[in-house]
Amino acid sequence: MTLCLDLRLGLPAAPPDATALTDGETSLTYADLHHLVAHEATALRRDGVGPGALVPLPSPERRTAATIVRLLAILAAGAAFTPVPPGTESGSMIGEIVADRTAWPGHLSPLPAPAYVLSTSGSTGPAKHTVVTREGLRGVFGGLYARFHGHLPPRAIWTQAHPLTFGFSICEVLGSLTFGGTLALVEREDPVTFAALSRRLAGEPGPQVVCLTPSELSVLMSTEDTPLPSHLVLSGEPAHRAPLREVFTRAEAAPPVVVNTYAATETCGQITADLVTPARLDAVLAGHVGHPLTGVDVVLLGHGDVPVPTGDTATEGEIAVRGATVSAGYLHPAAHEGKFTGAGPERAFRTGDRGRWAPDGGLVVTGRAERRVKLAGRWTALDAIERALTEDGCAAEAVAAVEEYAVGGATAGRLLVAVVPAGAARAGTGSGAGARAARAETAARVRRRVVRLLDGPVTVRTVVCEAIPRTAHGKTDLAALRRGPRAAPREPGVAGAVRGVWTELLGAGFSVDTNLFESGVDSLGVVAAAARLTEVLRREVSPAFLLDHPRIALQIESLTDDADRTAQGRPPVRQTHPGGSAADRRRAARRQAGTPVPPVHTEGVMQ
Repeated sequence: MTLCLDLRLGLPAAPPDATALTDGETSLTYADLHHLVAHEATALRRDGVGPGALVPLPSPERRTAATIVRLLAILAAGAAFTPVPPGTESGSMIGEIVADRTAWPGHLSPLPAPAYVLSTSGSTGPAKHTVVTREGLRGVFGGLYARFHGHLPPRAIWTQAHPLTFGFSICEVLGSLTFGGTLALVEREDPVTFAALSRRLAGEPGPQVVCLTPSELSVLMSTEDTPLPSHLVLSGEPAHRAPLREVFTRAEAAPPVVVNTYAATETCGQITADLVTPARLDAVLAGHVGHPLTGVDVVLLGHGDVPVPTGDTATEGEIAVRGATVSAGYLHPAAHEGKFTGAGPERAFRTGDRGRWAPDGGLVVTGRAERRVKLAGRWTALDAIERALTEDGCAAEAVAAVEEYAVGGATAGRLLVAVVPAGAARAGTGSGAGARAARAETAARVRRRVVRLLDGPVTVRTVVCEAIPRTAHGKTDLAALRRGPRAAPREPGVAGAVRGVWTELLGAGFSVDTNLFESGVDSLGVVAAAARLTEVLRREVSPAFLLDHPRIALQIESLTDDADRTAQGRPPVRQTHPGGSAADRRRAARRQAGTPVPPVHTEGVMQ
């Protein structure tokens, strides 16, 4: 770290003859690694690569020791790198900077010494190229070492399984060097199963440090006999998406050391970090992410951007980070503006996350602004829905999001809730009648729980799946969930058409005897269903008809009768009084009373 970033920790983290890097075929000691990095850095400087230069770093699917040596050599030469995935080329702006080191955009001036340019993961919006600084990396890894050198042991094996296009991979590489570990490159399957990582954990004695997103930890633990590493570093997503209770119950005799961190590419990595213990588990799952690292200044911006005092544990604000660990910013001026302010020690980044201060002075992340939506007429945190479903045992994993759907010729928002049934990842969901019944019961239970949580009319599409789709970076792939199959092949006849339309709209978790308004369908959902039924059945089905027939069985009965009458050349019977029981009619009226409030995305700071 001294050679690459001039990070001095006081004492050497590992002896020269300790293994520093292995890819399964090549193993390098710290002395070997130092020699190779210094030699290649010298060659780069001879070729004119130095401070201010940006060097493309090919990032093959199978990473080798040579790839890591090249990365470290670029840093040792004083230059910056930008990972280039296989089969792609650098973007136009990056290409200009690669060709001419004076082409860095003017809005980044004065430019702190860059270390690498990395695209954000895109999990919270369009991906943006971020200029991470050498000073920021020194602050982050110096802070991590100061906080955890007594908990993350030297000579441990640090696995490196993430693609170099994901900032968490830098935590693996530089974290291993900072703590004097052995960096072991591990194959990453597509889709990710962590079979190679499991084999390494089972076959390698001694302490092992594994860096995972919470979603990835769910994948790793999906097989009951998968061994757990001695040390876990979590980052990249809310901790409630990780099966942390299972971590401690599975390894009750010798649970792993778990470090939970809150990080962002725009802050050069970790912002806060904390040890997770069984006693602190409830707080961690509720969003407590620990205290800021030394030298990291976290501010909560309340109403009018007035900072929330640390003693105020009730008021929420937008989380902003100030100081040397903030990156230089985004390459593109339009993305940069409004997110980064100031320069030097006053440089600041607005994360877009919401948070509040904990009684112990730590930070509680309550969710991103765009993950707070107006449901049932009030603000609801999607993270809170996910936490409730997993804490209640309704699901092993849960993801809540807002998605658009067609309402006549327009669009509206509905709630998408995707779950993995409890135990499904371990046992497999199967395709038999028993497995289908279990999935149906899970979906119904989830739907009931969500409707109770919202306590108001909102259209919810429920999906039960064997595994939550992941991005290449190991985070939840919301786009894939929204693109997922909407309904099974439609059955013939009126009954099949009606069930198919409601399945398109609501997903799983309802039956023909379900009172739709007790299942949370709002007015826009009724309008959407009426329009779709009109299209499918090729005759008008009005929203008023659905309000009068709140149970699907009643709709099928009435529409089938109308179809028979039409086939016989007789006009359909006009509904002169509401169908269903008196209780059904009262519930329908109560659920549809007042002006409907569809789920909408929030903008800016919550009031």
